[in-house]
Amino acid sequence: MTGTPPGNMRYTLKGDMTGIKLKIPYPNAGSYQIKVDGSVISQTPWDDVNGEPSALTKSKGCGENRFVGVINILEFYLEAGCTVVIEPRDAIQTKVRMEWTLDEFYADGGTTRFVDRMAAVLGIDRSRIKTVAVYEGSVIVDFFIEALSSSEDDPDKT
Repeated sequence: MTGTPPGNMRYTLKGDMTGIKLKIPYPNAGSYQIKVDGSVISQTPWDDVNGEPSALTKSKGCGENRFVGVINILEFYLEAGCTVVIEPRDAIQTKVRMEWTLDEFYADGGTTRFVDRMAAVLGIDRSRIKTVAVYEGSVIVDFFIEALSSSEDDPDKT
């Protein structure tokens, strides 16, 4: 793309190939979700060794995805005959700087412990907190907190 990517995008692969991995560079660290057949596909789990979401394996099917925060790239896997929809997500985006080394951070439980502690402090379910990046400068953690879905907001809709 020669400019800022649009907020909503739809990708369909037509052909005889099995699939392709696409990378979309974003000018900022936004919060996006991938949908296939109307269902949100969660991003790959956090990789403590590489300090970013796990690389795509292309084994989890169409829509497997990750957002690499420091370089702001959304990657996803698209299979032939599948339609992937990318949408902005309603979320709070934030960054925390802690007076630790990366070794101390990961020795104390890393991103799992960080998410557990943030959820406890905020009084929300840990599944709503997504780590985007962890890097040095003391320890800096970029993360976002997803808004409640409409069914979580209204108990009568569950």
